[in-house]
Amino acid sequence: MVTTAKRPKSAPAVETSRMQRRRQETSERIFVAAMELFSRKGFVETTVEEITRAADVGKGTFFNYFPSKEHVLGYLVAKQAAIVEQHLALTRLGTTTSEKVLISLGSSLVKFPGKSPQMARSLISSFFGNVEVREYIVGQLTEKRRWIAEIIRLGQHRGELRTDSTPIDVARAFHHMLFGTVLLWALDPSSPLEKQLSKTMGIFLCGLNASSKPEPKARQREVSKTRHKSEAR
Repeated sequence: MVTTAKRPKSAPAVETSRMQRRRQETSERIFVAAMELFSRKGFVETTVEEITRAADVGKGTFFNYFPSKEHVLGYLVAKQAAIVEQHLALTRLGTTTSEKVLISLGSSLVKFPGKSPQMARSLISSFFGNVEVREYIVGQLTEKRRWIAEIIRLGQHRGELRTDSTPIDVARAFHHMLFGTVLLWALDPSSPLEKQLSKTMGIFLCGLNASSKPEPKARQREVSKTRHKSEAR
């Protein structure tokens, strides 16, 4: 009796994987084209037609991936989330100090907004232009902030970071530091963003380092009284 070999059942899975890869490549091409245009022309001045022309896709294809050009920013947030996840995994390995992880994380997160002051201003202003996008970004920031808090918690557990603030509060301060630095640089790009971020990050980490202890309250009161006396003169 001759038996015929059964056809492998993996073919549909392979085809699905291929389709997903093509979708990912198309999304990335549209995103890169949009970011380049936002960087040069600004968000408001860039049209969907210009994006599709630069990405070499049809207008219908664009709307199959993004309901509007504002939703391209959601794709940026997803990429930022992947960066945070990678740094959390690095922290869990324990081969790099939490301070070095935070420095790398901060530099990586501002890379796209920091392509140009125009890009940063465009992104910041566009976040407020669409309620749906804004709510999505806020939700993503809140969710991924917990991952940053986990990086902080692990650093505290290992004795690398101070423990007098909760991990989530420190993670929120980290976000404030990044957003504030990018915003001020976008308003006044007289020095490179990398230089401004390095200074701000240095101050942030200096206060966060486990070796830096807050002054006793009695000493704080003494300094405050001395300052007031000096000002009164």
